[in-house]
Amino acid sequence: MARKPINYWEKRSTELMKRLEKGTENTISSLIQAYEQATKNINKEITRIFNKYTEDGKLTKKEAIELLNTKETKEFYNNLLKEINSVEDVDVKRKLLAKYNAPAYSYRISRYQALQDNIDIELKKLANIEQDITKIRYVDTIKEGYYHNIYDIQKGTGLGFSFAQIDNRTIKLMLNEKWFDNKNFSQRIWRNQEKLANYLRINMSADNMSGKSIAKISKELAEFMDVGLFNATRLVRTETNYFANESEMLAYEELDIEKYRYIATLDKKTCKHCARLDNQVFYVKNRKPRQKLSTNTQF
Repeated sequence: MARKPINYWEKRSTELMKRLEKGTENTISSLIQAYEQATKNINKEITRIFNKYTEDGKLTKKEAIELLNTKETKEFYNNLLKEINSVEDVDVKRKLLAKYNAPAYSYRISRYQALQDNIDIELKKLANIEQDITKIRYVDTIKEGYYHNIYDIQKGTGLGFSFAQIDNRTIKLMLNEKWFDNKNFSQRIWRNQEKLANYLRINMSADNMSGKSIAKISKELAEFMDVGLFNATRLVRTETNYFANESEMLAYEELDIEKYRYIATLDKKTCKHCARLDNQVFYVKNRKPRQKLSTNTQF
């Protein structure tokens, strides 16, 4: 059978990317919901602290400092422990409990510390959720990319052949790949979470909250959280593209394909680097080898 023309492969590649993008948009919708819920929970805590003690919804710097330095109630401490126990990540939960179960902690916690602790726990819960829902997207991307490319090659060449199923160890290996900044996808999520937590600690201080209404503080919080959401959505798009490309290469390796042609979608969204690579031919063997999977890897 005659070899399929270039436009056949372009069409099949475009169809795959459209399907993957649709799945990515669904994942991003779930991320938006998770960030909105976390923002709502933090706002609830802000309202709890400030609403009882202000008639006009505003505090002077002196009033804000006095209020936030006031010792919290035992009821809040008990509720805080319940929130910690709802954290899914076992290691994160253990570290939080070690901190908040310290003998002197419940006797010295201030309202300011309570707010910061609430933010910290909400963001850790958010990172857990983000890790769970993006992992599902990446696993689906790897599987779909692998099998779709093998199917396209069979159809494009007119040849039927057997091939290995992609196994869980291979998927773990790909998920664990530290392909950028010496971090895997999970580590990048937790790094972004810590950056957002530090950002909120600075901006949700007594100095920054004094003289503002609860509505103003809540609006600013939403804006800060939107920055975190933007970074999360950018990350999931980047990671999905990476896993789509890796699954394609995995299919080539499985079929002993020696060379491949890079086809870029040339439009306004195409980066300059990708545009320069368009239509160039590369050897599969020259790709950077994947890292070995650690025996301690857990996802």
